[in-house]
Amino acid sequence: MIVNKIGRLANEKGIKHKYLAKECGVSIQTFSRWVNNHTQPDLIQSVVIAKILGVQIEELVEIEGETQ
Repeated sequence: MIVNKIGRLANEKGIKHKYLAKECGVSIQTFSRWVNNHTQPDLIQSVVIAKILGVQIEELVEIEGETQ
């Protein structure tokens, strides 16, 4: 299972979820679904999020059960 780490990374860096949602062009509800692993952002949205968070896109997700 793919688990995204967007919410945790945003919180660690002090970046508001509302700001990230706005920058991705989605509602806060959609962003919340990403954070809670109900849905995933598309590739372009993932690139935007990674850039804002200052991380590589690969750092946004983790394959559950694998050690990084």
